[in-house]
Amino acid sequence: MKLLLLISCAVVCVALSFVWREPWIGGVGLLIAFVAMFTDRDDVRLDDERGSYETTKSVRNMRRHDR
Repeated sequence: MKLLLLISCAVVCVALSFVWREPWIGGVGLLIAFVAMFTDRDDVRLDDERGSYETTKSVRNMRRHDR
């Protein structure tokens, strides 16, 4: 939700820079867009967080001991 809000603010700022012919407003919009890109979290769960009993490190250790 935060990403959508920041990107919409950035789009509004860039559009206003064309309407009012003030380039600094577009620069503020681009800064807001960069902040939105770099503060967005990726909520993809890792193998360790999926609730499995074995972590990927323990699986690697077990496979290494069997050799």
